Amino acid sequence: MRHLLAKDLRLVAPHVWLIVPVHVLWCAQAFLVPDRYFWMSLSAACGWTVAQVMIEWQVDADRLLGSLPVTRTTVVEARYVSALAALALGAVLYVAYGYALTAVATVRVIERWHGTPGWASFTAVTAFLIVGYLLTVGFLPFYFRFGLPLGAAWFSVATAVASSGTLGLARLARGAEGVAGAGGAAAIRPFGGAVFTWLSSAATTWGGVPTALALVGLAAVVAMVSIGLSIRFYEERDL
Repeated sequence: MRHLLAKDLRLVAPHVWLIVPVHVLWCAQAFLVPDRYFWMSLSAACGWTVAQVMIEWQVDADRLLGSLPVTRTTVVEARYVSALAALALGAVLYVAYGYALTAVATVRVIERWHGTPGWASFTAVTAFLIVGYLLTVGFLPFYFRFGLPLGAAWFSVATAVASSGTLGLARLARGAEGVAGAGGAAAIRPFGGAVFTWLSSAATTWGGVPTALALVGLAAVVAMVSIGLSIRFYEERDL
């Protein structure tokens, strides 16, 4: 698997000179608008996976991988490891940029962040990881089933349908927005608002440790289902 992960890095390496400054400028610009910082940072984190599959699609890497002595199961697992590692790094940068930009920001910019900033809130960072995780494990089965661009199109449709239902839940969670200020639940609505309310309610009812264990268990189940579907789809697909 390490060779496949190294392959991902080598594919992106020629573009690092552009990726790094664009990522910094992207997140710095988003910092000026608290309501957008969460989502733009999340999109930057998920951008790694999108960039990887687009580059592989352009160079037709699937045919090359199919000719190598590596199982399709290993290919799928390596893609999940790479995508989730990028998400974790994105969460770290989401927090790091927040503190770094606050240190150099003007008073006028800082005043836009009312209450506890999202990047300084444990719940908001958890919501960042949860939403990013769901997007990642939701997208990859579509990618391994249909490839690009059809997989991305079907995933967009499925996401739009799921979003409609989540919007209804978010309207029920409006009360959570006043708890963390503009940089907390309000900055990550509508999905973050629902996640914020659910996490707060669960932590209050069950306690912090049981809630964390429940999240880890649920994430593991979702990952197993997603990986299982991806492996099945990829093995059945003609390369």
